Amino acid sequence: MFNAQCRFVWAPFVAFLAISIASDVARAQADEKDNESAQTKKQTAPKPSPLVGQRTWEKERTQGGARVTFSSLKDWNVKGENLSPRGHNPLYFPLEPGFKYMMDYPDHPWGHLRIEVVVLDKTEPFDVPGIGKFECAVVQEEEFFDGVYDQQAHNWFCYDKSTGAMYAMGEVSWEIDQIGRKVFAGTWRVGEPDGNGMAEPGLLMPGGIFQVGSRYVFDGHEAEAYGYSENMETGITMETPAGKFENCVRVREYSLTNPSDVTDKWYCKGVGIIRDTSDGVLIASSALPDTDLSSFGQYHKNPVKVVKPPVAKINGVQATEIALKAKPGTANSIKIERLGRRNVYAVEIIADEDGGEWDVFVDIETGEVVGTDN
Repeated sequence: MFNAQCRFVWAPFVAFLAISIASDVARAQADEKDNESAQTKKQTAPKPSPLVGQRTWEKERTQGGARVTFSSLKDWNVKGENLSPRGHNPLYFPLEPGFKYMMDYPDHPWGHLRIEVVVLDKTEPFDVPGIGKFECAVVQEEEFFDGVYDQQAHNWFCYDKSTGAMYAMGEVSWEIDQIGRKVFAGTWRVGEPDGNGMAEPGLLMPGGIFQVGSRYVFDGHEAEAYGYSENMETGITMETPAGKFENCVRVREYSLTNPSDVTDKWYCKGVGIIRDTSDGVLIASSALPDTDLSSFGQYHKNPVKVVKPPVAKINGVQATEIALKAKPGTANSIKIERLGRRNVYAVEIIADEDGGEWDVFVDIETGEVVGTDN
């Protein structure tokens, strides 16, 4: 599972322009330092660090200004001897080596998105205080935009033999630069400090009866990946390019660090996920007898193209001015990143309207605002 808004810094190009951008922006924003200082003072002072393994919150948490209640590790009775790298929750895909599925999102804002997922024939070992020793399946997920390799993640998933639940125990991800090199993007792992105790498992799909209204943590690292799911409805009939599915369920995922990040997912018995508002729809799966997986991995066969560095036709000061028109506030920083097919200035702004921290993405060649991220 990739972190929200996957994108990467193109290091060589950033190095080339970083000094001039930084100095231009610094001069342009010299008169705004007092405002920035005032904004900083409004921020809440950090909480004292708790002991490792001790959470400073219970079930309640604020999400989008509302108090929400959800279950977490302390409610699940997770034991290492019950966790397996192999198994099958009926509403999720089986953790069996070689299992594959593909998702497609032709109208994604960054280009035609293809996601390919495969269960690898290897496992990841864990030894977590309070849970014990166990191994997880390694599930590889790859993203392609317009046929260009963009990101890869290895997710660590476990099946609970005692309850039938599916858990996420962490991930490691890489972003792919323009000549095909893997660049480390981030990781989180159950049992490691996360700034508020110990990172905990995420519940991907509960075992037993699907209960509408049930809420539970799906990613348990408060610094890297943190959110909860809510079971929304059952008895859904839905059609995708992979076929027609009945008696499906819908789950909504909420980020606890970014209130605007909400994703709906639909799952069907015996198949797993068939639609995702962030990743598109299912087009092929090993779970379906007449599926066509012949295109799986086809983009890896494409030769790597050596590309010329794009030429920035606007500078950092101009990009900041454009970003502030789109999102009025105080600009904190600017850097060059790749956003799908585009190279953009990512301008970080503390917005006037809500005091929130926003990234506004301005195309370095056209000066167009091509997206925002909160």
